[in-house]
Amino acid sequence: MKKKIRNSLFVKIFAVTCLLMVVCCAATYGFIAWLVPQTYSTDLDAALDKEANVLISELECTAGAESGVLFDEFLLNNTVLLQLYDEKGREIALPSQYNNDFPDAVHDGIVFEGEPSLYGATHSYLFRFEDSETVYTLSVAGNAEPVSQLTDTIGSIVPSLMVMAVFLSVIGAVLYSRYVTKPVIEISRVSEKMSGLDFTWDCTEERSDELGILAHSLNELSRKLSSSLNDLQEANSRLEADIERERMLEQAQLDFFSAVSHELKTPITVIKGQLEGMLLNVGKYKERDKYLARSLEVVKAMEGMVQEILTVSRIKSSENTLQEETFDFSDLVKSAHGLFEDMVVGKGLEWHEELQKGLMLQGDKALLGKVVNNLFSNAIHYSPAGSDIFITAHSQNERIQFSIENTGVHLPEGDIPKLFDAFYRVERSRSRQTGGSGLGLYIVKMILEQHGADYQIRNTEQGVCFRIDF
Repeated sequence: MKKKIRNSLFVKIFAVTCLLMVVCCAATYGFIAWLVPQTYSTDLDAALDKEANVLISELECTAGAESGVLFDEFLLNNTVLLQLYDEKGREIALPSQYNNDFPDAVHDGIVFEGEPSLYGATHSYLFRFEDSETVYTLSVAGNAEPVSQLTDTIGSIVPSLMVMAVFLSVIGAVLYSRYVTKPVIEISRVSEKMSGLDFTWDCTEERSDELGILAHSLNELSRKLSSSLNDLQEANSRLEADIERERMLEQAQLDFFSAVSHELKTPITVIKGQLEGMLLNVGKYKERDKYLARSLEVVKAMEGMVQEILTVSRIKSSENTLQEETFDFSDLVKSAHGLFEDMVVGKGLEWHEELQKGLMLQGDKALLGKVVNNLFSNAIHYSPAGSDIFITAHSQNERIQFSIENTGVHLPEGDIPKLFDAFYRVERSRSRQTGGSGLGLYIVKMILEQHGADYQIRNTEQGVCFRIDF
């Protein structure tokens, strides 16, 4: 709690402001308490001096024996101490209408009409009575009691004034501290959020002074930093995606070359063994013509695989350079059928075509022709003798839908997602007599993805269907 108070700007400004206001109030009151009695005393002296001068003027026009009325009236109207002295400094009893002895020297000393402490400053005046050449001195001492009463009154209200001063100081300090520190605290709060890269705030300070300008500048800075941070995050996400894509491509290439090496290793080993056996005339290899023919078959299979690998390489290298043109897809399908007509007849397959005329498609005709040829080859190769093959192509929702379904055979559901992997074959023995190179559907996938087509392979009630949406 102490640390929080010590670190609070509001508390610091409040304490300093309150202390300054209390000190200023105390100093102001002290100055007033000193100045007011002095001023009041001066005013009283000035008024008394004026009255005394009027009295002197009247005395100079009056005989000494007749001046008692003037002295009595002056004393009646003013609370003062009057003392009259002759030229020899002797105190003379003041004339009075009740005392006709004038002048009457007082030999017992100065006579006071009250306590000496009740009188303030003394003023002396020289004058002559009208009927006398003697110069008299009139000493007038003003009453100090009003000044004392004023001083006592000021002193008696000190506690109340101090309580009020402290109370007003606290209220004023709270209001002033809040006014000064509110924008500072708000700016401190948002700057702390900014340090944590949190820009989901808005400084609502509406002041037009320097603090208001700072708040508006922070808002503008926040918006720019937020925009820059979002751009940076998007760029970073794209960079991460590019890095991940490059990593996946690199891994795919490594996997592909590893699979190529594995696929070529077996036929090379077979050819090597056969050639060594024939050269050494070992056992059955003495029948050279027979095993030369087998070696030739293996070489042809290797040649086909190499051609497929070269096709993959060409497709990858021409990914951004497709030779696009607009052509009739229906004619392309019919032409492909003509290439495999002998194989269809040889296996006794029933070929069913349902092709819509005038299906114009934009793309690389050669590559899409290879897609159709590979699909036809697979359908014919894996269909049992005497089964049916259904080919459809039509337009729907401004897209061309093409499907080929071969009957009499089904794929294991667990193998379907893997069919488009390089060198993957459902036939586990991986024999060249019962399966291809394992690159056919991999090439089909690459070409279709280059053209932005959707494709899928699934089991149906009758067999297996491959569908493409261009």
